[in-house]
Amino acid sequence: MNKAIFIGELSLNVTLPQQCDGAAATRVGDRLVAAAMIDGEMGVETCFVGETAADAVGDHIISALEKSHIDTTSVDRFTEGASPVRITSAAAGDNRAVLHSAYPSEPVNPVWPRVNEGDVTVYGSYMVLDKRNHSRIIELLDHARARKAETVYLPYFDPRQVSRTTRIMPEVWDNLEAASLVIATVKDLDALFPGEDPATAFSGHILFYCRRCLILDYSSLTMRFFDGDRSWTFDCHPTANDEFTWTAGAIAGAVRALTEKISDPDDIMAKANETARSRLSDQ
Repeated sequence: MNKAIFIGELSLNVTLPQQCDGAAATRVGDRLVAAAMIDGEMGVETCFVGETAADAVGDHIISALEKSHIDTTSVDRFTEGASPVRITSAAAGDNRAVLHSAYPSEPVNPVWPRVNEGDVTVYGSYMVLDKRNHSRIIELLDHARARKAETVYLPYFDPRQVSRTTRIMPEVWDNLEAASLVIATVKDLDALFPGEDPATAFSGHILFYCRRCLILDYSSLTMRFFDGDRSWTFDCHPTANDEFTWTAGAIAGAVRALTEKISDPDDIMAKANETARSRLSDQ
């Protein structure tokens, strides 16, 4: 089995309870980080490329990754700044968030992992769109492609970090061009290409750069895989998992399939469905 290399933003997410007497809930990272943790726990050789400060929050983040059997050698621990902490409310309809972070002016400077033929490099979040880091990430992706590794782009971002989508589109096009597979949710595509259905968004914007795309739809529990002008639809099993958990599990399952050199769309979606419906249901 080949290894999975995840590239993305590392943060500590704190969710405040609706009632003042409740305890706050914490989670490390977003869906990409959650997918990396699932793959690590499933026995996939997994490493993470990212950045976090050499502070208490950064120590907690690293500990959480290593607990899930993720190699953190390639996480850049910077000393001038503070690890990002994102604070949100559990109240329904409250989309406000407070983000505390202080990054250095220099781009991320990790020890790049060794990339072998058949490895799977997964990249996403605002980190790969941020102009501070974008060129450095593209260098790694170019190296991965030269080494004949799979490159999987997750085109999502926190809208609270992007004031206007048009400002990040040059980086989005670069990331799409570097990908051998795109994995996106219906909501991701709507954020990038408002008002367009997934099939139109793929054919009109993604296909020019990347011919393979897996689209996840939690609302209907379906997956759709595009490969050029062909497409496959997969009806997923019912699940007790919420949207975040289901999406992270689907990504982890698809990545695991790629590390096992599975390329058939139906088989990739079957692996994604298996992990999405059951992997975290008891956690």
